[in-house]
Amino acid sequence: MRIDFNNWLITRPIAHRGLWNEQVIENSLTAYQNAIDNGYPIEIDVYMTKDNHLVCFHDNTLLRMTGENGYIYDKTLSELNNLSLNGSDEKIPTLDQVLELCENKTPLLIELKDQPNKNLVNAVVARLKKYKGEFAIQSFNPLYINKVKKLAPEFIRGILATECHAKHKNFFIRYLLKHMNLNFLVKPDFISYSFTGLPLKKRKTKNKRVICWTIENQADYDKIKPYAQNIIFENFIPKL
Repeated sequence: MRIDFNNWLITRPIAHRGLWNEQVIENSLTAYQNAIDNGYPIEIDVYMTKDNHLVCFHDNTLLRMTGENGYIYDKTLSELNNLSLNGSDEKIPTLDQVLELCENKTPLLIELKDQPNKNLVNAVVARLKKYKGEFAIQSFNPLYINKVKKLAPEFIRGILATECHAKHKNFFIRYLLKHMNLNFLVKPDFISYSFTGLPLKKRKTKNKRVICWTIENQADYDKIKPYAQNIIFENFIPKL
């Protein structure tokens, strides 16, 4: 087991998309700085733009956060730079901006978002090999994580999963997302599972740490503590 009991992945709750609230916008540089200032590791989401730049943004579509139609991976970085997050002065950050902000200040849990551009994994791994801060990589896509394993076996890697994934109508994909049947191939160091699906069977968690997402209140946090070593959280400040 490569994640010991002193590892940041299990010692401090992880701020989902940064530490944000009604005044601080999610996945913004301000939200990331807020997490740093309050001592929390940060969960971020990474996409690749049409012109092969890495950006940090959660949704695959732009509408909710920017008012713009279209998929984020169909836009160039220049086009994204013309957009604002929720009508503010905040812009969609690049991965380089986030790494510069967080390096040696707080760890990052980096989610690789599923998208058509096949260069995503290679580009993220290449960038992180130059990064001096602490981080781990996770994804719902087991093929992404298997590629991380091949390109950078030294990276701590995890598989995201859930008992119910509404985005996928395909039964086979839903089954994989729930049961993590490709873990024998991926060999994840940790499982990041939706809190509503805990507890997991022991055979699924053997020699792996368990993190759960996304906890939004103390009651749910207290409920899952016997089943997970850490949480990804938002909308409240966890009491350990």
